[in-house]
Amino acid sequence: MDLIQKSRRKFWLKLHLYLGLFAGAVFVLIGLSGSFLAFGSTLDEWLNPGLMTVPITNENTIKPLDDIVAEGLKALPSDGKAINLDFPRHPGLAFQLWFEQPSPGANDLERHQILINPYTGRVTGQRLLIDFKRPWRDPLMDFILRFHYSLALGSMGMTIVGFIGLALLFSVLTGLILWWPSPGKLKKALTIKRNASSARFNFDLHKTFGFYSTIILLFLILSGVYLIFPDYGRGLVSVFSPVAEPWPTYKSTVPKEDKSPISLAKVTAITNARFPDGEYRWIIFPQNESDVYLVGKREVNEVNLKIPYRSVWIDQYSGKILHVRENRTATTGDLFEQWLYPLHSGEAFGLTGQGIILMTGLVPLILYVTGIIRWLQKRRVGKVRKTQEPLLGKYTKRRLSD
Repeated sequence: MDLIQKSRRKFWLKLHLYLGLFAGAVFVLIGLSGSFLAFGSTLDEWLNPGLMTVPITNENTIKPLDDIVAEGLKALPSDGKAINLDFPRHPGLAFQLWFEQPSPGANDLERHQILINPYTGRVTGQRLLIDFKRPWRDPLMDFILRFHYSLALGSMGMTIVGFIGLALLFSVLTGLILWWPSPGKLKKALTIKRNASSARFNFDLHKTFGFYSTIILLFLILSGVYLIFPDYGRGLVSVFSPVAEPWPTYKSTVPKEDKSPISLAKVTAITNARFPDGEYRWIIFPQNESDVYLVGKREVNEVNLKIPYRSVWIDQYSGKILHVRENRTATTGDLFEQWLYPLHSGEAFGLTGQGIILMTGLVPLILYVTGIIRWLQKRRVGKVRKTQEPLLGKYTKRRLSD
């Protein structure tokens, strides 16, 4: 290896080291939280069974939506404002009525959920879900989610995580450059040597884990940065294909006399007439007299299980459909954006995908620990050499003078 190659390798080693030491430490925490979130909904139900789950029998029939919401509104605090109704993802879950209210001691709003049994219409409980100023008050799984994308530091934390993601992108790429084997040494670069010393085993573990996880890590980092900076991401994607505005604003025509909104039964009837197939995920209520109902009804073949792309904007008074978003008219850019979150969370491929994300979340920890051990080993060797070099110099001089 000539001097130029040595200097280049030294540069990549230094860059990889410092990016790994600092950005890698945060990456470990983000990775571990991502492992929990791979099965986040299931864990949330397991941790709160009396609140979120309901018993089911063959005789169970779902109560009318207007009755369910009316029962939930009875439990609404005087300063609370209903926002939306989330539908159960499977028959054993409760409806979730979301509402906002002022956060005590903070100049902000907090969001709560009222849980309602679909079959009896009775409230099963209530919980604070999001305190924007004090995330430690949130339920465990929601706190882990907020920590994952913002270190639980709000918008400032999201920016920090976004830039750490960009640093990690360079860390992974520099690791790939350092791994790249010389001609004839590919097999050695892809395997862990048997019966090797602990130092060699640690080094092989670091490089092989790093190489085999490169594709998934690069995707998770890039998709994570996109989800944190969506406006920049859409701007980049729109260069190649148009991307629809995620939440366009539409207004209801306010009547002069009767200003009573149509019932939820009417909202679902209008939606079913347009889209008889699929599963309801949520109905967002009008927040003022000119607002609209926004209905999310997932198509059967949609990749995103929780946040449907297919949505309907409905005038709250006349019931007129003002706008529809569906896969039939989606652009390539829209489809690209639809796949990002399900791939990032693993839900695009069911239990297999979630299992892959769970295991991948442990990779940053393995890489960080083995990288630290490798760094300490090289430092120790460097110190030994520095102490031995003067002694070797004296020994050499003596031999030459004899």
